[in-house]
Amino acid sequence: MPPDFSGMTVREILKRKKGQIKQARLVPGSPSWDALQSMTWEQVLDSAKRNIVGYKTILKLLSSTEYDK
Repeated sequence: MPPDFSGMTVREILKRKKGQIKQARLVPGSPSWDALQSMTWEQVLDSAKRNIVGYKTILKLLSSTEYDK
């Protein structure tokens, strides 16, 4: 079951994750984690659905329980 991050910003989601998530390799052309901070979960989902470079990987990382605290 996907996590419920509705209405949360990437900054808020990252507070629930281990710091090593930012060390995960992103595809070339992906936005930086700093550039994503103010995006909402819904914006990340929408960008992934529109196949914008890197957002599917970012979505996968944020959804992964591997990085949960």
